[in-house]
Amino acid sequence: MKNNCKIFAAGILFFSLLLAGCDKAASNVSTVSVSGTGTVFAQPDMVQMLVTFSYVAPTTREAKQVVDGKVKQVLDILKESNIDDTNIKTVSLNYDTETEYQNGRSVWVGQRASQSISVTVNDINADTDRLPALLDRISAVDTVRISNVSFDVKEKTELFEKARELAYQKAYEKAVQFARLSGLGIVKVLTINEDANTNIFYGTQSNIQYERLVAQDAVPSSHVPTGEQEITTKVAVQFLLK
Repeated sequence: MKNNCKIFAAGILFFSLLLAGCDKAASNVSTVSVSGTGTVFAQPDMVQMLVTFSYVAPTTREAKQVVDGKVKQVLDILKESNIDDTNIKTVSLNYDTETEYQNGRSVWVGQRASQSISVTVNDINADTDRLPALLDRISAVDTVRISNVSFDVKEKTELFEKARELAYQKAYEKAVQFARLSGLGIVKVLTINEDANTNIFYGTQSNIQYERLVAQDAVPSSHVPTGEQEITTKVAVQFLLK
């Protein structure tokens, strides 16, 4: 029985020494944690805009008929401009009472009908005159309002991949510098984390807005600079050093 106790005690001692050795070895491991941010730029190839029609008449039916006529005019223009039906969508349709304040009280002035359609135009970079020409034609329709003009890049997957590559490369260059300063070298990557909050696409929105334009001759031809879009991502990388 005593011999068994001695063996058991010896086993515990050996195991404790082994753990201590492992802890000491682990404490001697050198790592470096760095971060990098990658940013790429791209020319927009599509635009989204909101086209709104609104009219006040004595009756809802009359107001609706006027708005329906204006909507048809614009839909015909979009069709002639080869805008696919899938890129045209009604996002708002309202029929309501129109009032205004006179002498401190609300007075009925008629019935308002309004409709807003979202329009997406693709491949604007292939023909730089396409968007200005389309805006000129739509704005020639009486009482139309064009707003929320926003430029975008249709396919952003490759752009984000390139941004990640740049972010990792910058993190790696930092790690190499720190390793050199400490007299060590990089062994391998231990962890990589991407900051989801910096997976950002910076689009461009224009303040282009047309209201109550009676004829196309009422305004000069549109000039619509699109600029560049910015795609940014950030990564945090931990390297093992030796």
